[in-house]
Amino acid sequence: MTDQATRVVFDDPHQTGPAEAETMRTRSLSGVWRWLLIGLTAITIFLCINQQFTLRFFVGFTPLNTEYFYLLILCMLPFTFVIFPGSGKARLDRVSWYDVILFVGTAIASAYLMVNIRKAAELGWEFGDPPRPVIWAGYLMWIVLMEALRRTGGWSLLLSVFPFTVYPLFAGASWLGPLKGSQSDLAQTTAYHMLSTESLLGIPIQAFADVVIGFLVFGTALMMTGAGKFFINLSFALCGTFRGGAAKVCIFASGLLGMMSGSIVSNVVTAGTMTIPTMKRTGFSPSYSGAIEACASTGAVLAPPVMGATAFVMAQFMGTTYAEVAIAAIIPAFLYYAGRFMQVDSYAARRGLKGLPRQELPSPCRPSRKAGTNASLTPLRT
Repeated sequence: MTDQATRVVFDDPHQTGPAEAETMRTRSLSGVWRWLLIGLTAITIFLCINQQFTLRFFVGFTPLNTEYFYLLILCMLPFTFVIFPGSGKARLDRVSWYDVILFVGTAIASAYLMVNIRKAAELGWEFGDPPRPVIWAGYLMWIVLMEALRRTGGWSLLLSVFPFTVYPLFAGASWLGPLKGSQSDLAQTTAYHMLSTESLLGIPIQAFADVVIGFLVFGTALMMTGAGKFFINLSFALCGTFRGGAAKVCIFASGLLGMMSGSIVSNVVTAGTMTIPTMKRTGFSPSYSGAIEACASTGAVLAPPVMGATAFVMAQFMGTTYAEVAIAAIIPAFLYYAGRFMQVDSYAARRGLKGLPRQELPSPCRPSRKAGTNASLTPLRT
């Protein structure tokens, strides 16, 4: 926030990076790690463009979808262990030695499986008897996947997923009753998980590789070109003077940002650092201010066009296009945010909470000319 004539102006959503890192318990990479991340991110985008538009940049070689999936895993999964610390006590200012080992191990396993996935498809290794090195690479990949899941989703998500990954090992047990199935040994289960298109290479990564990456690039480009600043200032300009205006700004801004990112956490960090203090200053209690921001940001997963990851998986499961899912979400998203508006208005009316003075707000006609111009040009750039 800048102090220009006491106006409320949001400078740059990406200046909140340290706050986000602290909230998410993530490391801000520097030095070699930072450049490695930038380089592999660029390679990931290049791979996505090449695959989606069939540009055939690889002369004489057309990667299978499964090879493409493992290339994406190779480029991105190892960074889970250097960005997300292994525990709450782990240091954030440097990468631990065991995280480096996990990084290297994940890269080796991913590369080896990627190199062998074409032969696996030709020889049916997911149902047959793959070579021992492939099985050992699969064991390693299984372990690092579970650890990556724990670091990013917590123990609750790991404990929810892990029993299903090991289910084939005891599927023949009589105590399972109606859930009883065909039992497999550890090698067969590992081969099925790592080489078939029904587990690791199944619908979630297919949706991510085919659709999600494009929307993530689009949303990030919008944020980097000033759309976050533009939308938040626009929200203050349009809603700030209304009854309970600070809370309505929070809802309106979170809806606009959610359309770009589809991320609840990103919404809270970007808009919350601005709207929560303003809500508290205009009479909302700290707990209610935080609740409004949390609820408004949760709507990001409902707001098209980006939405949350579940929407992409939904399109794959239903055998329909993502565009149809996004169109169907327009009315529910509108009703969600309209409901939040009405709740806030009723709350403000009961407690006599007024809006912000007009002189403190950006101009409704020109909330941010530069940011708005950048945001409008982003589709042309992407």
